[in-house]
Amino acid sequence: MSNNGLSDGYYDGVSSPTTGSGSRYNSSSSPSNNNFNNALNNNNNNDNNNNQQQTTSTEFSRGGLYQDDPRNRRLDTLAKIDNADFGWFHVRACMVAGVGFFTDAYDLFAINLVSPMLGFVYFADQGNSVPADIDAGLKIAASVGTFFGQIGFGYLADRLGRKRMYGVELVIIIVATFGQALCGNAYGLSLPWAIMVWRFILGIGVGGDYPLSAVITSEFATTNRRGAMMAAVFAMQGFGYLTTAVVAILLLLGFKGMIVEDARNLDYVWRMLIGLGCVPALVAVYFRMTIPETPRYVLDVENNLFKAENDVNRVIPTTRNALQSDRDEVEARNMHSRVHPRRNNNALGGDDGPIGQGSGVYRKGSSTSAAGGYNSLFSASSKEDTGNNNGGTFREFVRYFSRWETFKVLLGTSMTWFALDVAFYGIGLNNTFILSSIHFSPITGNAYETIWNATVGQAIIVLLGAIPGYWFTVFLIERLGRIKIQVLGFVMSCILFCILGFAYKPIHDQSPVLFIFLFALTQFFQNFGPNATTFIIPGEVFPTRYRSTGHGISAGMGKLGAIVAQIGFSSLKDKGGKNAGIPQLLQIFALFMFIGLLFTYFVPETKGKTLEELCGDEDYASRQLDRERYRQNALLEKDEDLE
Repeated sequence: MSNNGLSDGYYDGVSSPTTGSGSRYNSSSSPSNNNFNNALNNNNNNDNNNNQQQTTSTEFSRGGLYQDDPRNRRLDTLAKIDNADFGWFHVRACMVAGVGFFTDAYDLFAINLVSPMLGFVYFADQGNSVPADIDAGLKIAASVGTFFGQIGFGYLADRLGRKRMYGVELVIIIVATFGQALCGNAYGLSLPWAIMVWRFILGIGVGGDYPLSAVITSEFATTNRRGAMMAAVFAMQGFGYLTTAVVAILLLLGFKGMIVEDARNLDYVWRMLIGLGCVPALVAVYFRMTIPETPRYVLDVENNLFKAENDVNRVIPTTRNALQSDRDEVEARNMHSRVHPRRNNNALGGDDGPIGQGSGVYRKGSSTSAAGGYNSLFSASSKEDTGNNNGGTFREFVRYFSRWETFKVLLGTSMTWFALDVAFYGIGLNNTFILSSIHFSPITGNAYETIWNATVGQAIIVLLGAIPGYWFTVFLIERLGRIKIQVLGFVMSCILFCILGFAYKPIHDQSPVLFIFLFALTQFFQNFGPNATTFIIPGEVFPTRYRSTGHGISAGMGKLGAIVAQIGFSSLKDKGGKNAGIPQLLQIFALFMFIGLLFTYFVPETKGKTLEELCGDEDYASRQLDRERYRQNALLEKDEDLE
């Protein structure tokens, strides 16, 4: 057995003070190992003469080599996740998470079409248009709720667990969706205000979906497919956005005669359009509640090595023979160890690092047995460090992010998302106004024609820009990397917004088709760019104990950008005349794309790196284990001195 902790057999983590290897071996070997066993027996005699009572056994476990050193077993478990073949479980995880984002986009962007319908039904005396302040409220309400949902669910997922919270957000979405579809006017609460309340609640559920789906997908994914898996989950937004338009088109066709006869019959259409948004959520909620806890959370926050090993073995099936599995497991462990080098045990039973970071020595009679060493060690040290067994305290969180090298990452992920969402939601929630400004879907007395043109325009933009952009990211992110795609997206979006903003009048007068093409192209480079990468990177760069919180903070900053965008759009859109302020708004969006480009400097590239390599979780886990080992040894030595 080598000093670095790698072995060809099974050992229980009992380290010799001089070699770091086990001293007494049990005789369960095959006849071909007689010489090896004789040598071990000689070692046993020497150890008995020195009164050392440490034991180790060697054996092959079914399906692969097995090591009982807690740190090595932890690395083996992580290596199995990071190097697994892409299988049905990964597909299922993407589908379960993706359905949530499909629902989120459907419900969020449905208001884009619902708002003009409400104008014809409830505001006929105001030119068939919803007043600007009410329209802004309808669109801001969900973003405000999303902000609180992202922060709140992000924190709770780190404290209570991903599994415990996953599915709760979909239940909130389902209830809020039904509430919107069924609400009406009342003496104490008008219909627009009732919709705002329900959309705020809806936003809380939508917000919870961001950190939970991102982190769960990230922690289950293999290293070389993690970006593509997360991008595929997020790409379902595009299909949700498109489905909103498709469902609206089908409903308009079904109610065409009634709408032409009386525009107030659009009341049926908008209620059904919103209500149908809960159907995919109903399908997904069961599967979300039955998905297992992520092994990384079980390892690093719950501190349960055995459960993590069992979960990994259950979701990553072994299909190769035992010999091949042994060889692959060693190769996987070696590769993971190159990324996270094990510390060699020195003569004091520690590692080559500073005092307080050694591997420690187990002694006979220690309360930390080989079988339960990892769990008891980690749970004890976790409680000492964090005050409980679930994640880190607020003081730990502040201490971790008070260092510039870690704070700048959070600053980068937050500000890039903020800058992106100013433009993304500024146009995404208001493209009916932008299309109306170029006379593609002007609001006229013909309710059916007005809503039809707005719906078709949205479908065209999504088909030309959003969906291709999402899937370009899925297929290219592991080749190009996150940062190249993000930089490309910010640069191209900035250029396109400058063209649309500064050349608005010539394009507006000469070719609405060219305007729509350039407008769709901005959506393409936002989605083949920062809209996808700002979602992916925060799910990779933070430690397991803060990963969901970090993602929630980053996403919450994005929704602050969406709120700022909607307030600004409503305030400036009609400044100087109806839709006269749109060119200036497009120029402002270009500025925010440039700001996002600058803050990308603080964001690290994550392609091809394990989550532990990116955030130093391996060092944290080792320190937790080493600290408790030294504490245990100190107590034992004190007891021996007293004896």
